[in-house]
Amino acid sequence: MDAPWTCWAAYVYALHLEPASRAWEYLRRNPRYARDWMRFRRRASQRIAARWGLAVLIDPRLDAREASPVWAIRAPAAVRLVRDEYRSADGRGAPGDHFSIWHLAGRKSLFGDGADLQLMIRSSPQSAQLHIADRLCAGDRFAYQIPAGAAQGAALRAVAAFDALHWAHSDRRLRQAERPGRTELFHARALQVLDGLAAGASQRELATAIFGHATVAGNWRPDGPLRAQVRYLIRRARALMAGEYRSLIVTDRSVPVSPEDVAKAGTSPEE
Repeated sequence: MDAPWTCWAAYVYALHLEPASRAWEYLRRNPRYARDWMRFRRRASQRIAARWGLAVLIDPRLDAREASPVWAIRAPAAVRLVRDEYRSADGRGAPGDHFSIWHLAGRKSLFGDGADLQLMIRSSPQSAQLHIADRLCAGDRFAYQIPAGAAQGAALRAVAAFDALHWAHSDRRLRQAERPGRTELFHARALQVLDGLAAGASQRELATAIFGHATVAGNWRPDGPLRAQVRYLIRRARALMAGEYRSLIVTDRSVPVSPEDVAKAGTSPEE
């Protein structure tokens, strides 16, 4: 029976991941991260998780369809969802202005940051991250609050992303995932390469699983373009697993990013 990594269908879900979930797919394949999980999962401090850019350690056996990692390398959300006292009092506003987590498309995560709750929503091809004020309850009319001095561009992107996800439950066109492009195909193949390497596959075996027997039989040469393509996939996949997964989070422009995050992108965690 063929090894699980040789089945392309097992990686189709990776074509529809937003950047932050894609980053988790690389991190969970890192053997050093797996060792940290085994050693510290029951007594992990924020310092250990922060080495990997996470708020808390997550079981690496969970793929992006099951796990909702909270990335610590993101800047705090610049937008708060607050109860709209004016419209709540006079009854004005459209029915869709009522806050409900269940009316948001995508996968939701709530976590405390010491002051407010932060809401993370993941839905390909974008995500949104916002604060939730403590007085906002399900069914309340809500408004966006942007603090003075906040990065206006990042805040407006977060508002636009949340607004699109808020209405997506009632609009079939917004629920449909965009057709995967070359970037999505590259990452799905890179993940397959990492699993093949972990299983001890050769470069030719990797090429056969990705491009098919017929293509490899007719085009495999020691220094040919097909082998060069496999070598490139291996090199980039290993780099992303080792630490460059951080750059995927930093370049997800639907959430605010600090200059320090940009400087850290692509760096490997300390031993």
